[in-house]
Amino acid sequence: MTDPLRSEATDLATLRRLIDETLDGLAWPVPFDLDALLEQISARRGKRISLYPAPLPRDGAGGLVIERAKDLVIVFDETLPPLQQEHVIMHEAAHVLFEHRGTSLEDLTDDAMTELEPELVETAQRFAQRDGYSGVEEKVAEIAAALMWLRAGAARSMVPVPNRPRAVADANARFVAALMNRKADS
Repeated sequence: MTDPLRSEATDLATLRRLIDETLDGLAWPVPFDLDALLEQISARRGKRISLYPAPLPRDGAGGLVIERAKDLVIVFDETLPPLQQEHVIMHEAAHVLFEHRGTSLEDLTDDAMTELEPELVETAQRFAQRDGYSGVEEKVAEIAAALMWLRAGAARSMVPVPNRPRAVADANARFVAALMNRKADS
């Protein structure tokens, strides 16, 4: 039987349900902790996940996964804004979680490497653009990243807002009131 998470024929509602079921099996720490999430995914895959920030070309992907013998490296564009970096990391972590086969060092070189060289990252990115994940795998990773964001946001919203000085709280209240009045006038 064909895996519905790998089939072009699977509809979006089914993909979302199956992805949700997988994500429900993970703990969502409050406050949200990306490292804790990656540790859980790492434990499921049986390989350590490392993050490697690097400046990636603007015309390429914002991130990629390189699988090495003992670990997985998520390369992400360090020039992106922090929240976009987090989304890219979640997208790439979804590829790892759902065991998509992307780029491996065997695809790129026969050399035993202990560190990632900038040339290797560039080669991996070019390879991933040519022969990366399937369309379904990209769809699954993007849906999963969006659902991870929802869970992370829920975990973040459970964290009590720190006490703000009275002047800041008053300014915030005036700002909200001004916005509400402006909407009412429109």
